Amino acid sequence: MTEFRRRYSDQAAKIPRQHISRLAFLLAGLLIAVTSVSLLFVGFVASQASRQQAIANEERLFQSTLADHLRTIVREQIGIASSDQSVLKLVRNFDPDYVRSSFDTLWSTYRHSKVMLISGNGDVLAESFADYTHIIRRPVSETPELEIVHEKLKALYLQNRVRVPGGFGHKSLQGADPGEYAVMGFVHIDGKPAIFGAMPIIPDDYEETLPDGPPTVLLSAHYVDAYLLGQLNAQLNFANFGFEEDAGVPGKGPRHLVKDQNDDPLGTFRWDSQTVGESIWPTIVPVIVVLSVALGALAFGIAWRIGQLTTSLQASEHQNRYLALHDTLTGLANRLQFNRVLESSVKTLPDKPFAVIHCDLDKFKAVNDTFGHAAGDIVIKTMAERLSKAVGKPGLVCRIGGDEFMVIYRGSVVRETLNTLCRALVAAGELPVPISSGDIAQIGLSVGIAIAPEDGTTSEQLVTRSDAALYQSKKLGRGRYSFYSDSLDLEVGPDGVLTDPEDEPLRRAASGPAE
Repeated sequence: MTEFRRRYSDQAAKIPRQHISRLAFLLAGLLIAVTSVSLLFVGFVASQASRQQAIANEERLFQSTLADHLRTIVREQIGIASSDQSVLKLVRNFDPDYVRSSFDTLWSTYRHSKVMLISGNGDVLAESFADYTHIIRRPVSETPELEIVHEKLKALYLQNRVRVPGGFGHKSLQGADPGEYAVMGFVHIDGKPAIFGAMPIIPDDYEETLPDGPPTVLLSAHYVDAYLLGQLNAQLNFANFGFEEDAGVPGKGPRHLVKDQNDDPLGTFRWDSQTVGESIWPTIVPVIVVLSVALGALAFGIAWRIGQLTTSLQASEHQNRYLALHDTLTGLANRLQFNRVLESSVKTLPDKPFAVIHCDLDKFKAVNDTFGHAAGDIVIKTMAERLSKAVGKPGLVCRIGGDEFMVIYRGSVVRETLNTLCRALVAAGELPVPISSGDIAQIGLSVGIAIAPEDGTTSEQLVTRSDAALYQSKKLGRGRYSFYSDSLDLEVGPDGVLTDPEDEPLRRAASGPAE
């Protein structure tokens, strides 16, 4: 088979079965390796995700515990802050003994490290230092963070204040969340970080009412010290739970940053996560091993089966490709392969000239009518063999339908060579064809030749002009060959079609002069 035939025959090279089997086993091994690595990666990701989820759960628990502790500070204030007696002795009047008694209750009962009473005008009226209460009058602005707290609480108080006979009251605290009437958070007091809760002094039974204006505020705080950390960790049970005032210090494990009332970092709670020493690898590794073994057995079984099926699949694919590009009766190239090779040959012009030879059997219809279609098939196959033998390796013989054959000849296209070839083709058609029952079919062959690039540079031009030359051979009596260029002795009509002055137009002449 010549190179240009092989190039367009779409015949897949046969791959040895052993090569396919080795490739299948290699792919199976690769699949096992990739799967194992993937499972290990999934295990790693799952382990990391599990750890991160555990840390997230610990952080949520911490936030919830801290929020509960802040609310607890406010609830512990309510017994004093929400009282008609407190309104009378802390707002309407100022009773130092009542102040000391109230502050002492918050220290001795609830261990509030710092308690302050701030007037509506923004003056600190009293403050405690553990169990000592100091009666004083100083501006709250001396502690800027507390001034921010006071302003926040004034705004919150005005939202909850209600008018009552004789003055003002406050919405009921029953069922209300502390965040609806109190301010809570972190603050620096006496140079120490602390958590605090602050709420207005309000009546409970309304035997006393509030005057118009900003509220008097009761503020309680817990320093962030060992006592507070112990209270928090009693609920958390975290390992190495602590607090660092330097919020910028990096560290391992979960960390929770808190900010003061100026929204500046105040410090960081940190602890060792309980997940640090835990791992899901003891669970994952056996699963990975079992899955890898099962997958390996399955993959190698499939690879072995692929090796068995390779031969039959190759044969089937080869047959399908062959049938797509070959005539089933003669085994010659069919019209599809002819068109592919012709298009490829045109692309090589003008460097590689070639000839398109159109052949048509003479008197073939009479064979079918006289001897039947089976005899006609014998004639077609016989002529296919003769034409292939005459053309040889330089050409591709194609059966394009019925009794028509096309040849793409890539050998020498000088007129002498083509004359010799065409005489051999015509002679092959004149030989009798033996058919069944000792009968002989006598046919003939008419040939038309178009040479590229002389007679055309496109597939359509070359096919049309070889057809026109074939028609000329038929017109001149059959059993002969004609070159398209010789047909130019005929007249050319205004549409570029060859015509004979003494006969009807050549219906299948060229579409135009050669380019």
